[in-house]
Amino acid sequence: MRIDGNSFSFRSQFVLLLKAFMSDTSKRTQESRVTCGSEVDWTEIQRVERDICLLYHQLADYSYIMGDLCYGEVFSLPYWEYLQVEELEPDQRRFICDGCLVMLYAMALDVLDGSGNYLTMDRERYTAIRSAVDCLQPNGYDTDRLASALKKLLQEIDRNPSEIEGSVYLMDEVTDMTWVHEHFVQRYFTERASRFPPT
Repeated sequence: MRIDGNSFSFRSQFVLLLKAFMSDTSKRTQESRVTCGSEVDWTEIQRVERDICLLYHQLADYSYIMGDLCYGEVFSLPYWEYLQVEELEPDQRRFICDGCLVMLYAMALDVLDGSGNYLTMDRERYTAIRSAVDCLQPNGYDTDRLASALKKLLQEIDRNPSEIEGSVYLMDEVTDMTWVHEHFVQRYFTERASRFPPT
């Protein structure tokens, strides 16, 4: 196959396309945002949905929320900006809000378990995340409980690292990680599977 007169292997073409996509994703992350009251960027919404589905797929290998994922490289969108997109239909709005909260929850666990720091390495991003979570309007029992569990993790991140060791969050964390997995990841697959016609 030839591109611009040069011969490339399929792998070389794939690498070039991937680099172009990642570059484009980085530009979108800086330039195009979905905010309340603005016109919805449907392409961006689909990218968020794609990331949520990939997150759930990767977490399906566990029985709890595992935070050690590829943030920045694979999961690179500003998920906190999609917590309240009023222009969407209720089911889609709830799916995106819940999925983005699960994503942020996993990122917070990544910081607290010491395996990563994507959530906190950029102070402006972390401040924006804190603000978005604090401003989240009540949505219903499960979403509100998830938001509350995320807020607890963010409070732990804000504490002095020496205070975290042995703190009460370590005991609550296991319960919350399992609950979040059951009510969001497992429920997603169960509800999807229930829509298939019986064979």
